[in-house]
Amino acid sequence: MIIAVIGPSSRGAVACELAKHLKFHLIDQDDIIPTLQHSLPSSSAAAVAESETLNDLFFKLVIQIATTQVIKLNQGLIISTMLPHRSLIDKLKQLADTAAASLIIVQCIQAQDVSEGYRFEGVQKFTVDPKRFVANKFLAEISGKVAKRNSSHLHALSLYNNYKPFTESGKDLHCKRCQELISGPMYQCMECNEYIFHKSCAEDPGDLKLVRQSCPKNLRASKEPPEYELPLEKLKRCETCELNNKEFSDSCRDCIFETNMEGKFLPLIINHGSHSHPLNLIMMPPSYDYKFGCCGCGELGKSISYRCYDCNFNLHVGCVLLEHTATSIRHSHNLRLVYDSLEDTYWDKNSCEFCNNERKPEQWFYYCLTCEIVAHIGCCAVDQSQ
Repeated sequence: MIIAVIGPSSRGAVACELAKHLKFHLIDQDDIIPTLQHSLPSSSAAAVAESETLNDLFFKLVIQIATTQVIKLNQGLIISTMLPHRSLIDKLKQLADTAAASLIIVQCIQAQDVSEGYRFEGVQKFTVDPKRFVANKFLAEISGKVAKRNSSHLHALSLYNNYKPFTESGKDLHCKRCQELISGPMYQCMECNEYIFHKSCAEDPGDLKLVRQSCPKNLRASKEPPEYELPLEKLKRCETCELNNKEFSDSCRDCIFETNMEGKFLPLIINHGSHSHPLNLIMMPPSYDYKFGCCGCGELGKSISYRCYDCNFNLHVGCVLLEHTATSIRHSHNLRLVYDSLEDTYWDKNSCEFCNNERKPEQWFYYCLTCEIVAHIGCCAVDQSQ
């Protein structure tokens, strides 16, 4: 989020209070301009006066810092400036769009000032009286008015194979993960343009062993909803929680989505051998009571899954990450994971070799080619965990 506080010198108190409340970095024109004046040699200052003003230098500095803070570091920023230069606002809008962030203008006007202030098209603007300004009250009042980009849907990603970047400035798309320009195949949320990724940034790395190594064990839980006990240094608040000065919460699905994306715990998209379409990652707060039937093991799942929206096909994360070849302390040969039991080879293999219970034909299983025996994936998983 980028907040530009504009107006007379009294705006500084408003900007400082917002920065303290939101824990955002603050760039104040009243601090930077004198520093620029004193740091430039006399000859350089004269040259600057001829070619561009110190305000222009300040605006260039703001854009450079904002690019680092918002795009590269995914952090909020507050800018305090007297004059809302049109080009500065345009560049901030472009930067906010690139980072899928919000841009808000807070204009400081004294109570006796009856003017409407500056007008900005396509930017949310709020007018405040610095003498009566209280940060938490102000943020609470505008929280319902600021566009909530991430809270209304699950961000189902769809593949677009032939995207070509625009040539006009400001219309190019940038990847939400790596921030580089999009060209070629990409994934985009089907309901908004906030989440756009290179195909390679959204998909699994091609080696599920790497995913197993990066995925916390609690995210593989199948029958019980996971507690999202993720590393503290990786926790990331969504914009709505950030605006309301709330900490990361596993009751907020957008905080969970952003944190997983930041921590790279699980790929957003998995191309799995059991299904012909890409599978989207869904991570729901346990309080939502999201349930599904796993098409791999047949067990009920909660909170977190990989899903094909077109086919209503769901898998536990643990089932997605199953080893293709498994070993068991109860069998001397390697066992191969089989997704489709409709082949003639398996039609009469109706019971698990290890527990002697029935094997349902629609469920995955492990198979020994040498001995022609089958085993529930759960029975093999128990052995592997011992």
